[in-house]
Amino acid sequence: MNHLAHLLLSGPDPDLRAGGFLGDFVRGRLRGEHAPGIELGIRLHRFIDATTDRHPLTRAAAALFPPDHRRWAPVALDVWFDHLLARDFQALTGRGLDGFARQAYDDLEARDAHLNPAARGFLARMRETHLLQRYTERTTITRVLEALGRRSHRAAALPALDQDLDRLAPELDAAFAALLPAITQATHAWLQDAGQVNAAPNPTSG
Repeated sequence: MNHLAHLLLSGPDPDLRAGGFLGDFVRGRLRGEHAPGIELGIRLHRFIDATTDRHPLTRAAAALFPPDHRRWAPVALDVWFDHLLARDFQALTGRGLDGFARQAYDDLEARDAHLNPAARGFLARMRETHLLQRYTERTTITRVLEALGRRSHRAAALPALDQDLDRLAPELDAAFAALLPAITQATHAWLQDAGQVNAAPNPTSG
């Protein structure tokens, strides 16, 4: 799951949402250096990533890629699944994507003091380019994979997976349709165990 999915699954609490976003920009052990709600959101982000990566549906989807592309298949799937979520956002959540994205940007900017420079800079670019809304566009996925490939020489092969996504689209659509409810249910349970009464919304319930 990528940025859009994490923002959705974090639920409506602004601190959890900020932590869900910040999870991509914080590494290592958490030692209480963040506000409690934000640190909980970071932990939730890590739980969602780990649960998604080890889920049988994700592993089966990654196994569909050519052998020399499988190392980076989970990264490509994260981006592709955000594309599918954006494309079907209204049907899955009962909300318009543009309104959700604008609220998410506002919530994150209201927690600007809690974001590190990397997260703050990415948020500015995300809002300026309407990235969450543009995940509906197939060309955005190509550009995201290219950007990720440029970020590190180790990820240079990522753009090569772009054509795989089109070829495997029917199978990946089916995998996502089953995976999203499973991850949502796991997120609900995690939040309830953490004492969060306002659990993440169920995207498949409208």
